[in-house]
Amino acid sequence: MNKYRQTISLCAGTTLLVSTLFTSGCATDGSNTERRAIRGAVAGAIIGTIIGHQSGEDGKGAATGAAAGAIIGGISGNREDRRVSEIQYERRVAEETAARERAEENAQRQHNIAVGKSVEDQEILAARQRAEAAEAEVARLRAEEDAALKKAKQTEDYKAREAAAKAEAERIRLGK
Repeated sequence: MNKYRQTISLCAGTTLLVSTLFTSGCATDGSNTERRAIRGAVAGAIIGTIIGHQSGEDGKGAATGAAAGAIIGGISGNREDRRVSEIQYERRVAEETAARERAEENAQRQHNIAVGKSVEDQEILAARQRAEAAEAEVARLRAEEDAALKKAKQTEDYKAREAAAKAEAERIRLGK
């Protein structure tokens, strides 16, 4: 009777293992959660069968190992799926931001082109004349400033010469 149970447990474990292997080959397009849960179940069933065989409970060991492996694999795969989702979300946000910036730059360029097309030659000429008039005013003010500084320096020089001449005259009068 015990031999019969071992055979049934071994057949059930083998069937579970083989069906899981075939199913895992088809699950490559699925999520990491599914793939890792299946791989965990297979690994757990194998380990559970080995441990269960030592205590005479092959079937229970395989079932317990498969369940534990599926849970651990599913948790691991779920973490990976969330990480992948976060990376994809960040990439999408970055792409949308870049596209929005390109669209804004393009709109600004189109606006500048539209404004440039509406400006007439007379407006450009008038703007140039105003700029040249402002530059001429700056040049005139600088020339006035230079002339005023030159006159101030000449006045200081003449005052210094006058003071030197008066001192020399005073020295001569006193005979020193």
